[in-house]
Amino acid sequence: MATAGYDYLVKAGYRWADPARITYSIAPDGVQWISGINGINAAFDSKLGAGVWEREIARALATWESVANINLVPVADGNYRENSLGSSQGDPRFGDIRIGGSTYVGNLSTLAQTYFPPPQGTSAGGDVDVNLGMAYAIGANYDLYSVILHETGHSLGLDHPSSSQVVMRAVYGGVVNGLTDGDIAGIQSIYGARQADMYESQGYGLSSSKPIDLTSVLTSARTSTASSASLTKIGDVEWFSFVAPSYASGSWQVTASASNTSMLSPKVMVYDAGGNLMGQAADATKWSTDATASMSSIVPGQRYYAAVTGATSDVFAVGSYSFTVSMSQSPSIPTPPVATPTPTPTPTPVPTPPSTPASPVHSTSVTIAADRFELNNSSASATKLGRLAQGLLTGLTLPTADVDFFSFQAGAAGVYQVSAGRSYIQVLNSRGRVLAQGTGAVNVSATRNASFVIRTQAPGSTGIADYTLAINPVASGKRRLVLGKSLAHQETIAKPEAFQVRAAPAWAAAMRAAIV
Repeated sequence: MATAGYDYLVKAGYRWADPARITYSIAPDGVQWISGINGINAAFDSKLGAGVWEREIARALATWESVANINLVPVADGNYRENSLGSSQGDPRFGDIRIGGSTYVGNLSTLAQTYFPPPQGTSAGGDVDVNLGMAYAIGANYDLYSVILHETGHSLGLDHPSSSQVVMRAVYGGVVNGLTDGDIAGIQSIYGARQADMYESQGYGLSSSKPIDLTSVLTSARTSTASSASLTKIGDVEWFSFVAPSYASGSWQVTASASNTSMLSPKVMVYDAGGNLMGQAADATKWSTDATASMSSIVPGQRYYAAVTGATSDVFAVGSYSFTVSMSQSPSIPTPPVATPTPTPTPTPVPTPPSTPASPVHSTSVTIAADRFELNNSSASATKLGRLAQGLLTGLTLPTADVDFFSFQAGAAGVYQVSAGRSYIQVLNSRGRVLAQGTGAVNVSATRNASFVIRTQAPGSTGIADYTLAINPVASGKRRLVLGKSLAHQETIAKPEAFQVRAAPAWAAAMRAAIV
């Protein structure tokens, strides 16, 4: 399928069901792989250096993440053969995309081959098979990053185009340093461009003058977390802030966590109200990791700021993460005073005074401050949560007569439960029709990518000082009956796409690669 302006763009017709979290892993040596027994770890440790080649693979995947609305996550692999019976995405035993390789006996024309996203066999979707018989190198022919960048483009759903000027060309053309406009258009036609997170879409976090404020939760809890944050491009900086609670003392810390979330290598910097740097943390040698900065002192009532950016200036500076502030102390719970019994005097009769008009009684109430997403008081100004399979938003408030609106897209088909503390909830479709309503929690059925608006309101005349909005999938309870015969043998597995080293006859001579 072509996209206007890029007639060489070709999509395979497959995509990952949950692009917000696509995992990958490197298979252990010794397991059966696509073309033989996997030996990628020993071969590349010896030839390219342990830890060096793994980063080149990670850099290739992070390159795709940096331009598309996806997150890729490294996970552990296990002693399981390629295409083992299991889930096509989210199998806990190994990554959605598994990478391995063996020597293709008698084949010096194919660098690698890869399956498109599911459904391909059982768990084969996205898996990469590297020909270890080729002379792989870093920064020279045959460049590992360039080949894996091409192969994981297949893993994500791109096919071979007709153009010879893009990474996804069918024949190896030498070392590349990143994606071309055509490759970017291709991946974005499948998953969309990387989106601003739900805070930035409301104007928060873009500068220290309008940070993402975590104060409200810290008044009653020692930690406060902003989940689903994201750095959307290289060089992005996202700002957070809080006023130190009255119970705060001693040490405290902040953490930007991308582990198990994305390929991001985060850096966090902490400042006092005067702009003085108090602490920072980063590790540019790691990806999909956490950065924690610790401070030794804090002053109650003072405002503090934190900035999160990439630890590197390359593709590892992009990805989703969460941000947490943690106090070393916990808020104290007041102990009610114990009354001392006193003798009860004998009452003296008091004459009843003449009737007079009653004075008005003034009730006292606690003022509830607006939360950080105000003014989201209509469907038009709803806080955008994006496309998700589940989500959690803490530290929300509903002052008297206030209403909050949130919007989201279902990441997968199924039933979702929307809960919001003691508030009254309505879930509406994109046309404003009420699909579900109730107090505390409601369920709503969704097709994949269906759009919803959530409306919350305090159920009575008293506001809600702190509530959490949670969106979670509800288990369907369905079970799949699998026959005793291996399912992998019952299904047709598409032939993986092969990356050739020889040029097609019609291609320019400059595209030909010498066989070493």
